[in-house]
Amino acid sequence: MADWLVVLLAAAGGVVALIVGTRSLLARRHYHTSETPLVCPRTGAPVRCRLVVDGRSEESVEVAHCSLLPGGRPTCEQDCVKLLNLGIRLAPVEPARPPRTHERPDAGEPGAGEEPGPPSP
Repeated sequence: MADWLVVLLAAAGGVVALIVGTRSLLARRHYHTSETPLVCPRTGAPVRCRLVVDGRSEESVEVAHCSLLPGGRPTCEQDCVKLLNLGIRLAPVEPARPPRTHERPDAGEPGAGEEPGPPSP
């Protein structure tokens, strides 16, 4: 007698699952991945990450692969994604290069702000 109700509820559940799955697939079409070198905010080590990026908002969604971890799949809280979405740069620091001879000294260096004058006798 209530068999039709069970069939109806099962069919409705199947339709809901199909709608949710289709929306998830359609939403994923806007995502792309990008390889990014950055500094891990937890360890301070330079790493190479594959980030999943939302194509519409250009915000990072998650880390798909991290060179710091043995399996590559991150198990951390992905603080780097949160910081990148706040606009904080996590780029690795480039080694300092010596100043060129024709460059002016920085404001904090000796001789800064002085105009070149005639040679001393």
